[in-house]
Amino acid sequence: MRRSKRIDKIRSVKSVFLALFLIALLFAVSELILREFSSFGDTLNNVEYYASIAFTEEERQTAIKAREDFASIGERLVGVPGTVIFHYKKVRTDSFNFNSFGFRGEEPQKKEENEYRIGVVGDSRILGILFVEENTIPFVMQKRLQEEFPDKKITVFNMGIEGYDLKRAAPFAELNAEKLELDMSVFYSTIVDINNSFLRGNDDYKPFKPNESVGEVMIENIEGNRRRPLFQRSAVMKVITETFYNDSIQKSGSFEKDADFVPLIPEFEARADDLLFKFKSLAKKTSDNLGEKGIKSVFFTPPLLQMKDPLSPAEYKILYRNEVALPGLNSYFLHFEKGISEGEDPVFFKQSYLFKGYSETMFYDGIHYIPKSAKLVGNNMAERVIPLIKESFKK
Repeated sequence: MRRSKRIDKIRSVKSVFLALFLIALLFAVSELILREFSSFGDTLNNVEYYASIAFTEEERQTAIKAREDFASIGERLVGVPGTVIFHYKKVRTDSFNFNSFGFRGEEPQKKEENEYRIGVVGDSRILGILFVEENTIPFVMQKRLQEEFPDKKITVFNMGIEGYDLKRAAPFAELNAEKLELDMSVFYSTIVDINNSFLRGNDDYKPFKPNESVGEVMIENIEGNRRRPLFQRSAVMKVITETFYNDSIQKSGSFEKDADFVPLIPEFEARADDLLFKFKSLAKKTSDNLGEKGIKSVFFTPPLLQMKDPLSPAEYKILYRNEVALPGLNSYFLHFEKGISEGEDPVFFKQSYLFKGYSETMFYDGIHYIPKSAKLVGNNMAERVIPLIKESFKK
């Protein structure tokens, strides 16, 4: 009898181990299939995951290679002593070349007699973290402007630095404008300002701690992700998470974009107004400072996911997540945008509704663009500054 019970226990233990083995085998096979044959293949980095949804296969492969090259630079950001400015160290990879000024592109040469120069200062969307050079906004601008002014040499510098808000973009432009012999400085960093303000307040726009690696904050480091627990890197877990979000969205059938955005409480409305005042004051000060040096300043407020209509399924999901994770953020964006008006002192241009009518995904992660939308942005920026350039040629 006892022997029979021992045998039953042994069989039970064997059954448990067999079941665990089969579960592990199923998990491993599922991981392999998802990684090799689905958009969940790259779960090491959310940026690449979202890009895999919105990019073409060729664009996705380019993005993965660019992200690997970018991560390989390591401690890439250099701080300018006594300032809030940080920039890249001089380095070259297959995808990126950072010059001695600390921004993307070949080393600037002495300005030619018939040359018009523009510096586009902004955040990661200008830099083009997942883009080859010809897909970046400054490159697209330069191509369109060169077509418009065939008798001139048009140079557009890509002065985008990840994580740049206007508090950093302004002094970075002022530091380098004369050295680069710029005729125009274009600023494009509003979304970073809004995010930082909503999350941290308007304490002098300080989104980073002293000596903190900005790159690791803005974009997860690949090597660091490889050391994360398996469940955080798992494609199976990614599928489960996405399924949960999809179910949540379907159950929230009443969510209809801005009609159901969480309204701003008085404290956050006051903070948003404070941001608007500081932002416009800094833009005016920067425009005046550069104007004294003969350099025209132009400020763009970029397209917003909150104003895109219609949203793609992926964009709808991201917008809904904003409401779940950060109630009030979407209203904060709209409040800021409504507080900016196009004008001439300083020059402000708005692109809020640039993607209106595009049903496909234009913001692959809610903020950054796919190559197609970056081209639309770059060409629109070029068209808006063409009259200003023509006016300068008359003087």
